[in-house]
Formats: sequence, C-alpha cells, structure tokens
Amino acid sequence: MAVLLTCLGFAFIHLVLDGTLLRLWSLHRDQTRIQSQIDELRSQSEVLQSQIDRALDPRFIEQQARDRFDLVNEGELIFVFSGD
Repeated sequence: MAVLLTCLGFAFIHLVLDGTLLRLWSLHRDQTRIQSQIDELRSQSEVLQSQIDRALDPRFIEQQARDRFDLVNEGELIFVFSGD
C-alpha cells in the first residue's frame, strides 16, 4: 500500500512540475472563454440576419428613405417651420 501511495505521489509531483496540470487548467479556461465568444457571435449573427431580412422588405426601405433623407410621397403635405 505504501508503494502505491508513493508512486501516486511521484506521479502527481511529476505532473505538477512538468506543467501538465497547469496546461490543462489553462486550456479549460481558454475553452470556456472561446465558447462564450462563440455564443456572443451567434447572437450578433442572428441580429444581423434579422436586419438583412428586414432590409429586403420594400416597405422598410421606403421608411428608411423617409427617415434618413426626409423624403415624402407624392401628394403628402409638408410643413416647414421657421427657426425663430
């Protein structure tokens, strides 16, 4: 029994001194960080895809043109207020 414990002790010390345990811990931490980045990028990708889908709708394009460039349809009334 003492021989087994001694061998396990030497194996553990070898793994610690060799840096294997530290490397495994570091890899696990990197995997967690990368997985969270993947989840965040997937979420951003879904948002961008929904914006692309909306941009293909002619009504959305018309609304954006009205909002950004102050465009109006024919026959609509335009009110202009003075700066005073």
